[in-house]
Amino acid sequence: MKGEPLALERTLPSYGGRCVTEVMPGILAGVDSALIADEVAGAPTVVVLVIDGLGWHQLRRHRTLAPTLAAASDSSAPVTTVAPSTTATAMTSLTTGATPGEHGLVGYRVPTQLGLLNTLRWRAGGQDARVAVPASGLQPVVPFCGRSVAVVTRAEFRDSGFTAAHLRGGTFWGWGDPDGLAESVRDAVDQGYPLVFAYYDNLDKVAHEFGIGPEYLAVLAGVEQLASALRAVLPTDVPLAVTADHGLVEVTEPPIMVDADVVALTSGWSGEARMLWLNARPGAARDLLDACERYESTAEVAPLSQVLDERWLGRHVTVPALSRLGDVVLVPRALTAFTMPDEDMPHHPLIGRHGGLTAEEMLVPFLVL
Repeated sequence: MKGEPLALERTLPSYGGRCVTEVMPGILAGVDSALIADEVAGAPTVVVLVIDGLGWHQLRRHRTLAPTLAAASDSSAPVTTVAPSTTATAMTSLTTGATPGEHGLVGYRVPTQLGLLNTLRWRAGGQDARVAVPASGLQPVVPFCGRSVAVVTRAEFRDSGFTAAHLRGGTFWGWGDPDGLAESVRDAVDQGYPLVFAYYDNLDKVAHEFGIGPEYLAVLAGVEQLASALRAVLPTDVPLAVTADHGLVEVTEPPIMVDADVVALTSGWSGEARMLWLNARPGAARDLLDACERYESTAEVAPLSQVLDERWLGRHVTVPALSRLGDVVLVPRALTAFTMPDEDMPHHPLIGRHGGLTAEEMLVPFLVL
């Protein structure tokens, strides 16, 4: 499948069906789910390994590097992530079982009283926002259906604002390398938690910097080894589920700078490069939408009303979540990205990108080994 064309068709979340929002309710709350098999839901302990950036199409396209995972995918259809297909939003939906419209963490950058909050670093206005923007206030849904679970993630994430937003209530187990991750998972299983939630982010990190090249493929082979090692050390009656928060695409061209006359109609912006929200100046929503039509050859230009009608963020959008959205959203169809004149640019160009609605970004595996 290595030479197959990219799957760029528009793909919306399958909330209530085969979607990452169904994982925790199906495992921890006994909610009837088409995603969670009876033998998983009924197991006394389940391990969920989340590989950041492992898209369904990327796994299938490079199946020779991950034969165990790819073989499991042969008998399992993909699931969708949420919109936007970005880590902050998708991981929160995965751990809470809530849609973005319910939990309110609606993007990588969301507006707050301090300015745009980078939800992964929990910084706004150049400062640490953990006190000024409490995680439980911005994201009020209790993770893991209120159950006591073990959380195995990078040690340096222990006190981050994003950890508080999407992992609070879990017993923290920090790891420094993949071997440490596997050891911590086994130790947590031995302590009898109903769920051990493990997170591995190296694949996404190398994709951002290098794209889907040799570096990415080497880490993908390492993911296969990690999953196989976990399966080998776990008791046979403990299911190991492997899933992801999003897939990705390669964007090798510089981001499209939003034109100055479009910016002049805005009062602010939020989101990410592949799902960019623009806030209209008072009374200028129609003018802003019209001005953005210039991007229709490469992007979907959608007013807020369309996003709500098509339930990109779920059936219900809370008042706080609604206040964090703009009036118009730009969603690239092609391998492009957007930027704003006042955006802080990364130190190196980001090649691997996500956040949009293509199948490459939206479809992820949910595999039980």
